[in-house]
Amino acid sequence: MRDPGDSERGRDATRFSPGGEAADFNPHRYLSRRQVRRLDRSAQMAVVAAQAAVQAADLDLGAVKPYRVGIAMGTSVGGLVRGETFHRQLLTRGYARTNPALLRTYPLYSASDAVSHHLGIKGPKFVVSNACAAGANAIGLALDLLRSRQVDVVLAGGVDPLDILSLAGFNSLQAVDPRPCAPYSRSSGINIGEGAAWLVLEPEERARARSAPILAYLLGYGLSADAYHPTAPDPAGSGALRSMERAIRRAGLTVDAIDYINGHGTGTAANDDAEPRAVVTLFKNRAREVPISSTKSQIGHTLGAAGAIEAAICVLALRDQVLPPTVNFDPDAARYDLDFVPGAARPARVENVLSNSFAFGGNNCSLVFGRKAVRSQPALDTPVVITGVGVVSPLGVGYRAFLEAVREGRLGLRPVEIPELAPCRGRLAGEVRDPSYRRLVDPAYARRLDQIGLLAVASARMACQDAGLRVQPSNADRIGVIFATGTGPMETVEAVSRTIILEGPHRVNPRLFPNTVMNAAAGHVCISLQIKGPTSTLATGCVAGLQAIWYAGELIRNGEADAVLVVGADEYTPVLHIGYDRLRALTDTAVRPYDRNRSGTALAAAGVALVLESAAHAVTRGAPIRGQVLGFGAAADAGPLLHNDPAGTAWAECFRICLDNAGVLPGDVGCVFGAARGARQVDQGEARALAEVFGRDRPPRLANLTGQVGYAQSTAALLSLVVALETMATGWVPPVMGLEEPLPEVEPLLRSPAEAAGKPCLISAGAWGGTYAAVLAGPWGA
Repeated sequence: MRDPGDSERGRDATRFSPGGEAADFNPHRYLSRRQVRRLDRSAQMAVVAAQAAVQAADLDLGAVKPYRVGIAMGTSVGGLVRGETFHRQLLTRGYARTNPALLRTYPLYSASDAVSHHLGIKGPKFVVSNACAAGANAIGLALDLLRSRQVDVVLAGGVDPLDILSLAGFNSLQAVDPRPCAPYSRSSGINIGEGAAWLVLEPEERARARSAPILAYLLGYGLSADAYHPTAPDPAGSGALRSMERAIRRAGLTVDAIDYINGHGTGTAANDDAEPRAVVTLFKNRAREVPISSTKSQIGHTLGAAGAIEAAICVLALRDQVLPPTVNFDPDAARYDLDFVPGAARPARVENVLSNSFAFGGNNCSLVFGRKAVRSQPALDTPVVITGVGVVSPLGVGYRAFLEAVREGRLGLRPVEIPELAPCRGRLAGEVRDPSYRRLVDPAYARRLDQIGLLAVASARMACQDAGLRVQPSNADRIGVIFATGTGPMETVEAVSRTIILEGPHRVNPRLFPNTVMNAAAGHVCISLQIKGPTSTLATGCVAGLQAIWYAGELIRNGEADAVLVVGADEYTPVLHIGYDRLRALTDTAVRPYDRNRSGTALAAAGVALVLESAAHAVTRGAPIRGQVLGFGAAADAGPLLHNDPAGTAWAECFRICLDNAGVLPGDVGCVFGAARGARQVDQGEARALAEVFGRDRPPRLANLTGQVGYAQSTAALLSLVVALETMATGWVPPVMGLEEPLPEVEPLLRSPAEAAGKPCLISAGAWGGTYAAVLAGPWGA
């Protein structure tokens, strides 16, 4: 390890601790000068590592249908580095002298888009961002993509660069060590690292058919929530224990089959105490016989990439029959009498390994790899139903209040008159002006929360109340949370970044830093409601909400949960507004979806939560069933960053995949809730996709809420799903507000009679950058 230099990662980085910089990584060796200029370090590392993984797998991507190859990527920092540069320009030079090109790589998912573009991958793209567990969770999610037959091949991994916000934040918590970290012994702090790792995952039969080198088998994974504290692990290690137990059970193994553990082992006292405690509880008398070591002792903590890098280490351990070491280990300081593989690697017989990743917010993920295949349990053939809804929106708070406002045609968009936005072309925004939702959060706990945390906790509590779902100790680990966000905690990230820029990294408020991770709100939901089942955070921009619906359904079908709370929340902040305005994405008049004269969108804040359950569970407890999830589809353009194909080819494929998965014909759909937002490429692409798939016989009616509510990123599609439940029940279809001169492609869908009662509704989502998702919802009992 070495100190990070005076680079774009921050001149002040060296004040804190040794950093595990990828010092030998020179992007010019692998990428063109233009590619290096356009991509930030996160995307550069992701692309180069992905190319290496594909080459090592001897995989000819040209021989695979592009829509059957997926990407599952974990990250915590993502493109934050260039976003911080833009923020510094804004604060020190002013609006007009900022460089909007810096924002092209700012979205958390931009590295996955870069990989998709460089490798021509057009299948599902999922970005997981549950802090330090993101890389491992992405690999587990990839397993679900394969077993549900959404894809034939998945590129799964993680990436994170060194960044001043992370360094300053951990320093504010007094969690860094000025010396090389010593996990499981001295445990006096962490070192931050950077890196990227990818695994090429495919079914065994496919790999053997092409004579591919099989390095290991991904057998299973487990997720859990501590529901204990925003940063510290449960000292009893109970959350870690549950994730390990789930992973081993899902792998079809017993505890006795595990030969080695690649531990989370960060070097902090709390983590290094809780994990061994959980290991002792799980392995009992055998605990001393199972080696456990920390890769972070050698490369530092690479945050969202850590679980992916450590998964790769586990695969190599299986291949080479060598146990990775815990370096810097001090036996005199060890608090547990376990085999931590101190000092140096050693040969060993290794058949099955367990890899642990535990994160802020009490998010835990464990993976199991083996040298031999184990027969997996088939998914349950159970309908997934929706039983509860909670809404916080610019149109009102509560499910019924929101629907009433939509029915009455109220407008949630208003000009925002604050000094920071004086230079902006666009002023419209959908702010949540009704503060009543705050009363749903305990006042003492609310003091810990930022805007996104309040939106998430309030909507989640409303959804549980609506579903009549009571979380109790007896069922807490059978209820999950999948959180979706496009903006993430922008309010808090901006506040911490502002402090670093104007006052220095040593002045960061330790109360704020825990809320800077994308999964902080999910952790607050689990703590507030005491939910301890599987939890994850998806941050694939505007498609994350619908991806969360699919992921929740998979957890239910795989028997990992009886009920899952899908929560979407997105903020509105002045700095977010300024960024979109500099990209000329905002309108200065009105949001006009699908209109020939569309001039941009307007941002909105919202929180939406839906309770999903297996039908059997819902019926047994007498829950009100509002609808069911029939199908899911996903596809991508594989184009340049922030580009959407106006031809709509991939978007149309996304619709077809969704309908095929549900076994429903286009003519049987009653209504489509679109994702157009007044943006030229996005609206044109969706319009052409709709015309291609639905514009022939008996087209469904077209609805779109953006002109009324604004565009709430990942939460926008969940708002549409909420209205779709009412549409299926009553036949009412909301008009497309703001639309005056329709694009010709959508005219047949606008003229179609509103005959949607009792028919499925398709909800569409499209992210800036060309990732698309669709969910088909259906009435229950139809």
